[in-house]
This record gives sequence, structure tokens and C-alpha cells, in this order.
Amino acid sequence: MKDKRDKLTGNLLASDNAIRQARFAETQRELGRKARKIWATDDEAETLRLYLDKIRAAQDGDRDPASA
Repeated sequence: MKDKRDKLTGNLLASDNAIRQARFAETQRELGRKARKIWATDDEAETLRLYLDKIRAAQDGDRDPASA
């Protein structure tokens, strides 16, 4: 188990998935985004997702990697 005071070892014990999630979170923070938990029906969540895609496309000139 890693010593919490160890500032030199880094994430040598982190799984590949944990590293991928950390990189994704950092990218989102760099874009000025924050993770938010909401309660929504499946239909509401899909509507919100589509609306966010539309807003981001207008702001970014549609540089979303999902649209490639």
C-alpha cells in the first residue's frame, strides 16, 4: 500500500483505467467544465446530452471528437 506522505512515487500502483479517467477529468477541467450529478429520466438525460452537443458545437466550431 502506498504511503500517503510519499510525493515522489506518483501513480505507479494506479490501474490503466484510473489513469485514463484522471486524464479525462483533467482535460475536462482545462475546458472549464465540472462534473455534476443530476437526477433525470432517460429521456431527459438524452435531451440534455443533445442540447449540450448543440451548445458546444456552436461554441467550438464543432471540434468535438465524437463528431469525427
